[in-house]
Amino acid sequence: MSAQTNSTVCPQVPAAEVASQAGLVLVDVRSPIEYETEHIAGAINLPLETLESRCEEVPRNGQLVVICRSGKRAERGAYALMGRGFQPKVMEGGMIAWRKAGLPIKEGKRRLPIERQIQLIVGSGVLTGVLLGVFVNPWFLVIPGFFGAGLTFAGLSGTCALGILLSKAPWNKLEIPSSPSKGGDSGCCS
Repeated sequence: MSAQTNSTVCPQVPAAEVASQAGLVLVDVRSPIEYETEHIAGAINLPLETLESRCEEVPRNGQLVVICRSGKRAERGAYALMGRGFQPKVMEGGMIAWRKAGLPIKEGKRRLPIERQIQLIVGSGVLTGVLLGVFVNPWFLVIPGFFGAGLTFAGLSGTCALGILLSKAPWNKLEIPSSPSKGGDSGCCS
């Protein structure tokens, strides 16, 4: 199967073709947490939000293939790289397609993605507020209103305060082994 082009002119390549070709440079634009949870062996993790400032870390030898969970962030990353003189392709369907094809995945510690954590918090907050508002006191309906306002702001601004807060939570930090020569600091890759 050969590389295909979608309506936005970003060349795409199926997961099976990526797996069968040698010498590809794989750039995974997911967050460090997503990458640590599962990734393709040999892929370089350059999160989308830092990709443009870290373009010098992208090797220029070999065909460049950009990867994310489903292909949407990879496409945005590919366009950012095109603007820097690269000619990347996007792995069609992302890690979802890779896993569905039964291709090998390097797995790490399983974590609940921040997006799902946000959905759980907002969903349970709205449900709790509505139930309390109906059965205890109508003033509790302020709680779902608060969550609705937060989601509206996040949609309009592209900034999710809850997501930022959750990304700083201790359970969403990567455990980086201390290096004896560096004094033992550990933290989260950003």
